Amino acid sequence: MERLERIRGCLLAGAAGDALGYQVEFLSRDSILAQYGEGGVRTMGNRISDDTQMTLFTAEGLLNGLHHHMPIPDCVYQSYLDWYRTQRPDAAGGCFAAESTLLKEPGLYRQEAPGMNCLHALGSGRMGTLDTPINHSKGCGGVMRAAPCGMLRLPGLAEDEDAYALQGAMAAAVTHSHILGYVPAAMLADIVHGILQEDGRTLREIILDSLRRTMRLFSPPIEPAEGCEAQTGTSDGTLAEMLLFSGLIRRAVKLAASDVPDDEAIRQLGEGWVGEEALAIAVYCVLRHPADLTDCLCAAVSHDGDSDSTGAVAGNILGAWLGAEAIPTDWLAALEMRQVVDDMAVKLNKAGRN
Repeated sequence: MERLERIRGCLLAGAAGDALGYQVEFLSRDSILAQYGEGGVRTMGNRISDDTQMTLFTAEGLLNGLHHHMPIPDCVYQSYLDWYRTQRPDAAGGCFAAESTLLKEPGLYRQEAPGMNCLHALGSGRMGTLDTPINHSKGCGGVMRAAPCGMLRLPGLAEDEDAYALQGAMAAAVTHSHILGYVPAAMLADIVHGILQEDGRTLREIILDSLRRTMRLFSPPIEPAEGCEAQTGTSDGTLAEMLLFSGLIRRAVKLAASDVPDDEAIRQLGEGWVGEEALAIAVYCVLRHPADLTDCLCAAVSHDGDSDSTGAVAGNILGAWLGAEAIPTDWLAALEMRQVVDDMAVKLNKAGRN
């Protein structure tokens, strides 16, 4: 499959999952089934949320970073300031606002349930980094926008396969300083990059390899006892958080191979309001329904929690795996900002080939 087809699938299916879930984001599963039937949500909504908005601004930030030889997190921070300007018209945009094509899109100026953690962080005048936390947020606002970080490698990072996970983490840490606010974003970016490599691995293998990479990168070493080799993890809360993350993702993989119904499996993983739960629900849905994007996204959004974010992340992963042709034509026809999303996919593909 051509790389462009996978990138288009990632962004368009992510937007489709977002729009599918946004219409029921604040409804319980019982209310969703009462309104849409036992199959859950299967009709496309007519609005994207802040999830797709910020994914687009992440992509534009990465493109600016390549053009101006600007590393993460600086380039995405400037682009997120542009997004913040669409939500708070009196705010100043980033330093490349004059070059932004997204700021010329009237549809991106609507407030579609923007995440309060993102708004507060960007309004603070401070940029979060992995080394300089600005809050304790582990909300899913970090992971839901991170997929483009798996498509391009920016300056300032080593020429190795770890770069994409690090980019995802750095982009999320701009606004989400808790380790579980940025680690899920790292893993999502790494999964997307792994899919784009087309190296013969199964989707399950890519996900488990990404989990191992993420655990290695973000579980810092502890001092070994004399005569012993160093081990990963720390004696403080970091090890506990990383073990929680790993356990939740592995539970999602195990549930996907079981006969537990979708609703019960997702209930065991959480509601998706925080980053690790959003990624775990997405992982479960793509591995349970790896050949059917419709079934995957319907499962990913028809639950009690943050339906648009879990739908967006599941769409990013399975859309990259299956390509844009897997998206139902009626969903694409109804998808808001479809052309903007498609144009961004073309730009990312071109930049990644240069």
